[in-house]
Amino acid sequence: MFPPPRQRWRGDFILPMINIAFLLLLFFLTAGSLANRNEAHSRVPVTATLPLERLPRPLLLIQTDGSLELDGVPVAPSDVVPKLQEIFAASRLDSLPVSVLADPTMRASDLLAVVDMMRAAGIGVRLVTLRREATTEGAS
Repeated sequence: MFPPPRQRWRGDFILPMINIAFLLLLFFLTAGSLANRNEAHSRVPVTATLPLERLPRPLLLIQTDGSLELDGVPVAPSDVVPKLQEIFAASRLDSLPVSVLADPTMRASDLLAVVDMMRAAGIGVRLVTLRREATTEGAS
C-alpha cells in the first residue's frame, strides 16, 4: 500500500530563541534605562554667597565641633526642641520648617542626631548648603 509518511525533520528552536532573547537583552541595555538620563546629571542646589540674616527663621547653625546656635544665640543640644517650641508658640504657628545650616566637614552621624531629635518632636527640617570656593594648588 502506501509507504509510511516521511517524518520531516523538526529543527531545534532553542538556539534561535536564546539568540533572540540575548539580542533583546542587549537592545534594552543600550537603548534605555530605568532612570531618566537628566536625573543623573542633576546637582544639589547650593549658594555661592549666603547672607545668614536673609535666611528664613528659625535658623539652626551646627558647627563642626557640635556647638549649636539658634537664630544666632548659642544653645545646648538638649534645649533645641524646647526653644523651638517657644518660638512656635510666640509666632502662633503650629510648626515652621527649621532651616539647618551645618558645616560640610562635620560627621553625618552628628547632623542626623540633631535632625532626628527635631523630627521626633514633629518639627520640620530644611537643610541649607553653602558652596565652598574651589582652591587651586600652585596658582599664584
